[in-house]
Amino acid sequence: MVRSLGRRGIPVFVGGLNPRIPAGFSRFVSRRFRYSGEPTRALEQIVDRLHRWRPQVLLPIMDHAWSLVYSRYDELSEHTTIVPCPDPVLRSELNDKASMLETASARGVPTPKTYVPSSVDEALALRHDLPYPVLLKPARGTGGVGIKLARDPTGFESALRDAELAPTIQEFIEGDDLELTILADHGEPLAGSAYVTLRNRPLPYGPPVACRTIRDQHLMSIGVKFLQELRYHGVAHLDFRRDRRDGQPKLLDFNVRLAGSNEISTRTGVDFALMLYQMALGRRVVPCFEYEVNMEFRWVLFGELQHLIQTPRKRAVIRDLMRWRGVHTDISLSDSLPHVIDTFNVIADKSLGVVRRAVPRRLINAVGVNRSDN
Repeated sequence: MVRSLGRRGIPVFVGGLNPRIPAGFSRFVSRRFRYSGEPTRALEQIVDRLHRWRPQVLLPIMDHAWSLVYSRYDELSEHTTIVPCPDPVLRSELNDKASMLETASARGVPTPKTYVPSSVDEALALRHDLPYPVLLKPARGTGGVGIKLARDPTGFESALRDAELAPTIQEFIEGDDLELTILADHGEPLAGSAYVTLRNRPLPYGPPVACRTIRDQHLMSIGVKFLQELRYHGVAHLDFRRDRRDGQPKLLDFNVRLAGSNEISTRTGVDFALMLYQMALGRRVVPCFEYEVNMEFRWVLFGELQHLIQTPRKRAVIRDLMRWRGVHTDISLSDSLPHVIDTFNVIADKSLGVVRRAVPRRLINAVGVNRSDN
């Protein structure tokens, strides 16, 4: 995303919670800064940079960044133009997994059987009536964090043992994971891209580290129709799984933002970040639903590598990794510093993990390893 915008001569400023955010070290970035993990202080820092640097457009990426923007939308809009996004009510509805699935099902989008108990006790009362296997999902969350699989009532009870809040319970669908990104202007579809996940990490429910673009008009039509009915404004990323029982794609998740795997869309001809930038400035966006099909894209460093470490199917994965025809990767030799920073971050995180396990927490706090950002 940074490289795509920067190559077009668009000045790019990057901010993040981590002072070593890899994208900030790209040769296409003009300036970078770190903001606090405390929301009020973070907003003060962001407003300060907007006032000093005067960027034309603000493009939040991650959920925490969007939460900051929505919390002070009007104030931030006085300093810059925020990329198109849905209204706060719709965003909240779609970010909650239970309400999103209810909204989707009511509009004819195929979804898994889903149960929304109001308490842990109510969830436990369902244990003998569920279509096992089932997934227990936190009401809000990304990247597969917090998802548990239960194959029978005993496993279900075990998964709920330490739960403080009732999870959303969803039947487990066997099949391929399908990713769909669509850009819409108040419900009018402008661009779309679809791909299938080949490998992911962390296992078993993390985001993709290898994908292949596909042409699936049925899948695209489901997503387009859904966004039209919502009069959705901005970019949306929808996670589906093709049910092996009936071949029907079932909606699992909805991201009210660009996905972390967006680079595959950019590399195959659908530049969502650029189109969001153009929309924000009131420029004409040329509709784009044509892209290179059957192109495989891999996030090699600490994506594929971590998947290989975690998977029990190492021999099969190594065979796949040895096949390079039609394969592209996130590695850029002409803009390599982000990869160096990413490598350093992984090593530093692993080293800190070793320290945390080996040293009592009171000593870690005493030397400031776990200090908060002020």
